[in-house]
Amino acid sequence: MKRKTALLVAACAALMALGGCQKVNEAPTTEAAPQAETGAATKKDPAGEKAEEGKGVNKVAYITAQRLGDDGPVDMVYRGIKAGCDEAGIEVHVVEAKKGEYEESMQAMVSEGYNLIFAVFPELIDSVKAVSQQNPDVSFIHAICATKGDNLEGICCYEQQSSFVMGVLAAMTTKNNKVAFVGGVDNPDTHRYLDGYKEGIEYVNPEIEVQTSWIGSFEDPAKAKELALVHYQNGADVLWGSGGKSALGLYEAAKEMGEGYYVMGCTDDNNGRLPGQVLASHYEAWDTAAKDLVIDWNDGIFEPGLKVLTLENGYAYCKLADESQCEIPQEVRDKVEEVTEQIKSGEIVVKSMPTYEEVIATLE
Repeated sequence: MKRKTALLVAACAALMALGGCQKVNEAPTTEAAPQAETGAATKKDPAGEKAEEGKGVNKVAYITAQRLGDDGPVDMVYRGIKAGCDEAGIEVHVVEAKKGEYEESMQAMVSEGYNLIFAVFPELIDSVKAVSQQNPDVSFIHAICATKGDNLEGICCYEQQSSFVMGVLAAMTTKNNKVAFVGGVDNPDTHRYLDGYKEGIEYVNPEIEVQTSWIGSFEDPAKAKELALVHYQNGADVLWGSGGKSALGLYEAAKEMGEGYYVMGCTDDNNGRLPGQVLASHYEAWDTAAKDLVIDWNDGIFEPGLKVLTLENGYAYCKLADESQCEIPQEVRDKVEEVTEQIKSGEIVVKSMPTYEEVIATLE
């Protein structure tokens, strides 16, 4: 089985056997579903074929609207791309594109012979669509973005289920019945975290107050710290946020407040960042996904359409701090595991989680 199929579909067969509503992780595979549902059938990528025949050299350009060094999704996607390119023995070039120059930056990479353009974040969606349509023989992968096209593969994470579990953890930890969420930018992508988080909190205790604020940027740790301190001072004792590099300020705030004030990480494993105060991280396996997509593409396997990471397929989940990192009561650990399994089995249905068809409908 192909790496990418294993990455995003291995759990689907078991889940489909359970019946019930088809969630986003159940995107039909090439082998099992009609083309209309996947966006396109598996095809031999022209770039990969050329490399196999010795007629060309594969090169990957990583285009990001945010700078490396966020200790989050930008770094994770790059880590996976770099690992895939290293394993395949091919070149990767990073472009930290400026606003207003996204399309120009991509066209420049295509002109220089880069035949896989790997973009990240929704800010680039219009430029990726335009440049991919103008260059049908070049492959495009757009991570952390719900999109698709004839030579474009979108890969996104629908976080509501795993965020539900984060909410359960927050609700079971708070002593004040007050928790908070600090988001980077008030947009639909960040609201997926917030929606699931609120739903999980309500599942445990509808009386818990959820305070919410928005940083307005993914690259402003100072503002994030300022907002987090306000929440803590207003009685919240557990805080979570999704803010890219901005989220680094949340740990600074928790550190300043000290013992009894907790924070939870997002995207990457941040459990060791602040001993005794980081309960868990909402882990999204962008590095694994990116690596496998690059290796598949280099092998001549490319699947235009939309792929989704979710709790059900194991690529987005609540990663609890271990006992050496943070003291969490065993009954809380057990409940987090129990809720996770109940979501996977369908016993708990996260209402804010759309079906795959509903997601695809938004792209038409």
